[in-house]
Amino acid sequence: MIAARSHGTIGMENHATRLSGRTVLSIGVATILALTLAGCMSAEERRQANLYADTGTCEAYGADYGSCEHAECMLQQQHRRDQRQLMNLEKARIASETARNNMEIIEAIRERRRLD
Repeated sequence: MIAARSHGTIGMENHATRLSGRTVLSIGVATILALTLAGCMSAEERRQANLYADTGTCEAYGADYGSCEHAECMLQQQHRRDQRQLMNLEKARIASETARNNMEIIEAIRERRRLD
């Protein structure tokens, strides 16, 4: 009997793991879909989507709409988005600079080979 109970428990744990794996997969697919569709959104649509998401986040934190806490939370969400955008722009700048430097090195190597 003990073996049957422990086997049943293991089966339940595996079922729970599969469900959480499905949930993670669903969230991942939804995120990819959202990012894909984000490129198709106008600036106004993106602003509305951000506003909706930020409002939901702030309400999930317990800040009632219209309260000072809600306003502060909304500002924090915008600040986080701005910081993320600045970080992405900086990463793109660094990648571009690295690519340019690599091209200069390749050209210098080709020139040396040509002269030898």
